[in-house]
Amino acid sequence: MKPEFVKYLQQDSILIVDGETKKKVLDAIIAHATSRCTLDEDQIREAIWKRERMMTTGVGKGLALPHIRISGFPSPLVIVAVCREAVKDYKTLDEEPVTLAVFFAADERDPEAYLKLLGSISSRLKEDNVIANIHAAGDDRKKIYDILAAE
Repeated sequence: MKPEFVKYLQQDSILIVDGETKKKVLDAIIAHATSRCTLDEDQIREAIWKRERMMTTGVGKGLALPHIRISGFPSPLVIVAVCREAVKDYKTLDEEPVTLAVFFAADERDPEAYLKLLGSISSRLKEDNVIANIHAAGDDRKKIYDILAAE
């Protein structure tokens, strides 16, 4: 069975990011998110940075999971940012640089769906070699999508 989050992920929502800073990576995600939903850039930016100020979303092992919950958000949104350069200023829990950021957004009025989405992403990306395989795929968005969608 495909991971739950894959039904909200399209190949064009897989970004190959040159940014070497947390701000540049999140800016790329914010710009793409703005084109994929009804919220404007300022709303998304404010929500993401508010969440980051509460606690870092850099979970460790090269992974960041920036996420937001917004009332009235129409449908969950998932964006994957593969970082060409390690992001050293992300402030992760294990103090290692980030090489992959998976952003997701959902309606704050449906915490169960939100937690299922978080659990699905976390479970898939903690599997051995998934992040390494994503990086080995280079700029091939289809390969990256197939790695993420594998059962």
